[in-house]
Amino acid sequence: MPGHRRLTLALPLALAALALGGCKKSAPPPPESEATTPAPTPSAPAAFEVKTIEVGKGLSADKHISNPTESFGPHDTIYVSVITEGAAPSKTITARWTFQSGQVVKEGTEIIAPTGPAATEFHIAKKTAWPAGKYKVEILVDSSSAGTKEFEVKK
Repeated sequence: MPGHRRLTLALPLALAALALGGCKKSAPPPPESEATTPAPTPSAPAAFEVKTIEVGKGLSADKHISNPTESFGPHDTIYVSVITEGAAPSKTITARWTFQSGQVVKEGTEIIAPTGPAATEFHIAKKTAWPAGKYKVEILVDSSSAGTKEFEVKK
């Protein structure tokens, strides 16, 4: 009978252990959207750069060239639009207009604080006729050349 007594004691202990283990509830899994969707990470702003230099006879409301051309008449106003991307606390953009001989016709500067895509406008006009010939506008950003655009004035 000693074996029977051990079995009698072991059986209730085993049942108690099973009952206690079965009572413990596990935490429900998180909803699928929380478990599979990572939190968005803020992206760093793109570095500032000049994307395009546009030249033409008119501007649109967003300061892009509305009538692009590289050929002008002697009484035209000549526009340039500097298209940039990226962010910066401050950038100095200069447009230096020169005649074919290298003579500076005009120089203008704009200080901008871009936070994304932007267009900066410059223009030149003359009360008398422009001399016929080849011209160039050089765009400088913080005193470093960012590109040039050539155009011509025809009679």
